[in-house]
Amino acid sequence: MQRVKQHGVALITVILIVALATILATAIISRQQLEIHRSTNLFNYEQAYQYVLGAEDWAGLILKRDASDNKTDSISDSWATVLPALPVEGGQMSGKIIDLQARFNLNNLIQDSKSKKLYYTRFRRLLRLLELDESIADTLRDWLDSNLETGFNGAEDNYYLGQEPPYRSADQAMQDVSELLLVKGVDYKSYQKLRPFVAALSPGSSVNVNTASAEVIASIADLTLAEAKGMIEERDRQAFGEVKDFLQHPLLKNKNIDKQGLSVSSRYFQLNSEVQIGRIEAGFNSVLLRLDNSEVRLVKRSRSVL
Repeated sequence: MQRVKQHGVALITVILIVALATILATAIISRQQLEIHRSTNLFNYEQAYQYVLGAEDWAGLILKRDASDNKTDSISDSWATVLPALPVEGGQMSGKIIDLQARFNLNNLIQDSKSKKLYYTRFRRLLRLLELDESIADTLRDWLDSNLETGFNGAEDNYYLGQEPPYRSADQAMQDVSELLLVKGVDYKSYQKLRPFVAALSPGSSVNVNTASAEVIASIADLTLAEAKGMIEERDRQAFGEVKDFLQHPLLKNKNIDKQGLSVSSRYFQLNSEVQIGRIEAGFNSVLLRLDNSEVRLVKRSRSVL
């Protein structure tokens, strides 16, 4: 009986050892598979990133060639053509170039006093057209200006330091449109509604009337949205050669519109790239600046998040 008991204990011990070995082997294999997947994802992401760098070079060539072909920028130009998804090794990628000067430049709200009033009026009109709170223009102006004085309907550090977590107003030009989410009165829903019509460029950049949306045109010319849409249909068939051609349009010639901040060409563009390699899907936004000598410089590159 004693011998049988010893054999039973030995058998249980063997079973326990085998079970522990099996658990350990499974854990090692699972960890190995996880590391393989992680390494594959890192490799695919790096591959996607290299494709984005190539797309930026392609966009630069397109914009440089366009500058030598004509002195205006419109939706009929080669850079505005949206290409279908292209197959690449391991997946596919797509990209399109958009004109950032088709949008209202938020940083123009901190120009000199005369210009500041003009851009402030245009921005309030844009907010009204989008059915957003017009006081956003006041809080944004305080967010951008360098002083700590709170303007009418505005907000400075005394407001932002009371938030959770507390923070200070920027008191400088915006680096990215997503900063709007920090500004008093701008929630995510308002931000999503406003985002397609605004940009954060160097102060003083103009709106290209050949590429601007109906909302932006209406905010400049004090038109109804229906009037602006009709005007754009005409413009898309025949782009404006000069700003004066825009101002002489039948809907505008008696409005005495200030030509400041208007143009028929652009310097700032954004390349939106989307790459899918294996299980990795990545989107990038690359802001490009076309200089006076037609050279194209990368201003910034960011992941598509907000």
